[in-house]
Amino acid sequence: MAIRNKFLLGTVCSFLAAAPVAAQVEENTTEDEGLVSVVDEAQPAVLFKIHDVKPIRNRDGNVTDCEFNATFYNRSNNNVNKIVLNLTWQDKAIANVIDFEKNLDQKKMEEENYNNNAGRFRKPKSETEGLTSQMLTASLNVPDLKPYRQISVKSKIATDRCFLLINNPTFKFGSCNVVEAGTTRVTVQTAASNACETLFKYVPANDPEYYKEFKKVTFNEEKKEKVKAQKKEQDELKQVYDKTVENLARATDIMGQIR
Repeated sequence: MAIRNKFLLGTVCSFLAAAPVAAQVEENTTEDEGLVSVVDEAQPAVLFKIHDVKPIRNRDGNVTDCEFNATFYNRSNNNVNKIVLNLTWQDKAIANVIDFEKNLDQKKMEEENYNNNAGRFRKPKSETEGLTSQMLTASLNVPDLKPYRQISVKSKIATDRCFLLINNPTFKFGSCNVVEAGTTRVTVQTAASNACETLFKYVPANDPEYYKEFKKVTFNEEKKEKVKAQKKEQDELKQVYDKTVENLARATDIMGQIR
């Protein structure tokens, strides 16, 4: 009788231990379900991001320049060379101020010259537009990118608006050549620029791919493998759980027969 009671006690303990573990695995499986990268692992691309933005101050403590790094990863079979990448960030706040000032100037002209010039006015002016640029620009000379290689380039912009560099830039190529793997053929300049514009993909700061090293396996692929491994573990624990329930039922039945 003591042996059977020990068996029943062990079975119940196993049941209690298995239940929370199985639930925890199921919870972990879906913890990052909402995180999805825009990087399409099925398409070749040159991924790049802007990071480590650092304000540079002069002796008076005023910000005069902004340093930043640009990291590129060639996730394709093509060799890409002679890359001059032109980046542009728009200051939307300054653009709004300029538009506001021009609207005020337009209204002022209309009020001062009402019915006197048949609607002929000079072009509205903005004082801010003459003092501050709406755009920040940087031109990067990027070293040749071999297939599945990653490089970083440091650059600097003369501005005190370093916060703009965390926004998404627009980009165009001053030059860029794409060489198909296994050949020495280089596309003509126009076609090469178009090919580069299609091939290069900017990864923004709100993309989970941004926060890890670029590599052949993308964030989405890693996530799929993680979910697959967790699902396998969950299935294995479920088998243990079901077996524990079966043993518990059998032990309960035995105890019932003994009584």
